[in-house]
Amino acid sequence: MNLDLRQIKAFDAVVRRGGFSKASKEIGLTQPTLSTHILNFERQLGVKLFDRSGRKVTLTPAGRIMAGYAERIMGLCQESLNAIESFTGRIGGEVHVDSSTVPGEYILPRWLSLFHKLYPDLQIVLTVNDSAKVVEKVAAGEVPLGVTGNPGNHPSLESMLLCEDHIVLVTAPGVPPDRIRAGLDVKDLIKFPMIRRESGSGTQTAVEKALRDHHIQPNSMMWSATLGSTRAVIEGVLAGLGAAFVSQSAVKRDIAEGRLVTVNLKGFRIKRGFYIVHNVSKTLSPAEDRFREDLLRAGKDLVCENGLTG
Repeated sequence: MNLDLRQIKAFDAVVRRGGFSKASKEIGLTQPTLSTHILNFERQLGVKLFDRSGRKVTLTPAGRIMAGYAERIMGLCQESLNAIESFTGRIGGEVHVDSSTVPGEYILPRWLSLFHKLYPDLQIVLTVNDSAKVVEKVAAGEVPLGVTGNPGNHPSLESMLLCEDHIVLVTAPGVPPDRIRAGLDVKDLIKFPMIRRESGSGTQTAVEKALRDHHIQPNSMMWSATLGSTRAVIEGVLAGLGAAFVSQSAVKRDIAEGRLVTVNLKGFRIKRGFYIVHNVSKTLSPAEDRFREDLLRAGKDLVCENGLTG
């Protein structure tokens, strides 16, 4: 019996992702093609690997046995490629990175243009999620690297500080609390409509902690909307929906061009870090390790580029 590596790869992806839809996206196959690979694999082995109930799939006893071997086979394939890359000194292939919104949309893309010039054979696949989801995916081994405002507390994760970020209060010109922004006390914020990020956002987590440190319960605020991305929050502020706490690096251009203004709060400052996280139980490929090390070295320049100070 000759095993087909494509079928093993398809099977391993379904096991890891818990379903055919996510697995097909990960390995770049249509769901019908993926299903055909699994069906042919089952026929070749003469056993059923999955029990299917609607969209839910679970491993059969035979599937659980094969899952362990498939993981080892795919791991050895990757190790062999890594060894050849190390031997030749070539840095190529793909690096998958999950990032939270602010670094993923406002910081990393500019740096990636410089990185691409150094390593033209290396393609970066960057996906943007909220901080909690990034940590979850890296801890689960779904992606090798994450860049996030939440360092995570999972025992398998290693977090390294990339750079620091300031979170500022902004509003549209002439819209409260802009009219009384001189000497505004943080306790006055409960009087004004505010926009917030969704639960799981690193920005929102930092804001809520800072409010509690100043004896303000987040639920006492006048939240006018909860929006799922930094850009959506900025657009809401521009439209007059309310004021918002956002990353300084995300609103630098809007402030410089006069579309937004910052509101200074007496004795109230929010600073948080962005971190590179990876799963220490997973060996990084030479390309992934080079990406991480180069990004860490660029951290200080990333801070300067975005106009942030320590």
